[in-house]
Amino acid sequence: MMGSWASTSGVASLVAITMMIVIALVSRIGGLLIMSRLPIGPKVRRFVDAMATSVLIAVITPMVVDGDGGTRIAALIAGAVAIWLRSPLVAIAMGMLSAALWRFVMATGAG
Repeated sequence: MMGSWASTSGVASLVAITMMIVIALVSRIGGLLIMSRLPIGPKVRRFVDAMATSVLIAVITPMVVDGDGGTRIAALIAGAVAIWLRSPLVAIAMGMLSAALWRFVMATGAG
């Protein structure tokens, strides 16, 4: 049987998740309100446009470095498809497909 710590842990997790949701919403809405009142020049526009790519690279890089072969092959194929077709959706789909195929082949010993 589960002890009383299980319900306390569940409540703590829900509180933490709720706090993260509130912080994310407040920061996004606050950012929109602030940016809607500020003039956006070419330098600020370039900075904001580059920020999304920087965050994506910062999230993906540790996964590629620490990941398995499926992760690495997915990153390579997704990057190549993104450069070749300039379609993020197709690149993501091809990356996911290649990772799934790699892991299937490795799990079944077909490779």
